[in-house]
Amino acid sequence: MGVARVLYDGAAMWFRALSFLIAAVLLVKAAVALAIPRRFYAVRRRQYASDSLPSELLLPPIIVLSVTAVSWYAALVHYRAWGWIVTGSLTVLACLSLDHLVRWRHHRAAMARIVSSANVSRIDYALLGAGAGFAALGWWVY
Repeated sequence: MGVARVLYDGAAMWFRALSFLIAAVLLVKAAVALAIPRRFYAVRRRQYASDSLPSELLLPPIIVLSVTAVSWYAALVHYRAWGWIVTGSLTVLACLSLDHLVRWRHHRAAMARIVSSANVSRIDYALLGAGAGFAALGWWVY
């Protein structure tokens, strides 16, 4: 039991924490957007109307890249059988974040259409489902 169990629990801790972090971000974003949609999406429309990248949109990619680096550390040093779900999801999100920064003009046009859509709440419900999935992953798998 001893050392092997402690190492196993240590590996689980990394992925459990990352799963709960992803779940919290998704659930809070979706809950806020569903609770106050006019205000939330008015801010988003203002951000995407700007020709230049608003400075407040630089922080999320930095956070995502940092958390992705932590997940890769956990995947390589504290291997866990289902860790690829968290690491892969964060890697895709990090790549998308970088793409959105580099191709801001294209991204802002696409997102302006999305946040102005009458069906934008569907995305928020999907985020609620994804957040619940990551919470379940952290709770029962890791």
